[in-house]
Amino acid sequence: MPVKRLNQKTKASTNKTSRKMKSVTRNVAEVLKLLEKGYQQKANADKAVTMKKYMRDQFEYYGINSPERQKIDKQVRKDLPDLSFNEYHQLLTELWKKPQREYQVDNDIPMTMSYFAAELATKSIPALTGDSDDELKKSVEVIESMITNKSWWDCVDTLAPRVIGELNKSNPDVLGPILDKWIADNNIWLKRTAILHQLYYKEKTDQKKLFKYSLACAAEKDFFIRKAIGWALRNQFRVNPEAVKKFVKENEDKLSNLSKKEALKHA
Repeated sequence: MPVKRLNQKTKASTNKTSRKMKSVTRNVAEVLKLLEKGYQQKANADKAVTMKKYMRDQFEYYGINSPERQKIDKQVRKDLPDLSFNEYHQLLTELWKKPQREYQVDNDIPMTMSYFAAELATKSIPALTGDSDDELKKSVEVIESMITNKSWWDCVDTLAPRVIGELNKSNPDVLGPILDKWIADNNIWLKRTAILHQLYYKEKTDQKKLFKYSLACAAEKDFFIRKAIGWALRNQFRVNPEAVKKFVKENEDKLSNLSKKEALKHA
């Protein structure tokens, strides 16, 4: 009798796994399989403990060194099948469900970033843009889910300027209202994304929006928001120092000391 119950349990587990696999397309399942195989082969339990501790025990890790991890990621991206619009969404979503942080973003020690899901998104801007405003909005919903789930600066600081920022460049009419909504959201990571989305725009920065968003969050007590304001202003200082100095001076009583210090770091 115990054997029979064990067999039934095993069968139920197998059926559950089978149903889960059927929920993704063959292309997506193949990419996930290749990544899992590569990561498991290079897993290092001791390193995983160190990585997890460094990230305040928030995420699980395989414990893969960046050079080894990058080789695996590079090969999988090289062999990436032709994914449809929906498959890109599906793959990003499935990667974000994985418990190990390497599927999303991996911070080696010392701080050297390598990642799969986040980098896949940065390299897939044309695919994520889609063929219509509605498709673009669907992509933004996927990225928003990535930002607001398993949230930390390691993924947000890639997704904000490299994905949302790039999508906004050619589609400001679509992204503009969304970013205006995010800057007023209670989620600090959506706020941080809105603040940082123009981080690498340089001379093309919408300075009015940058200053507007900075002031909208100036009273926030959260370290990551205050730091983001200073970082965004500091990057703009590189191309327009006088405007940033004037903005900081005029709003000295509103901006936090950290934001002001970061903004004028190179003054």
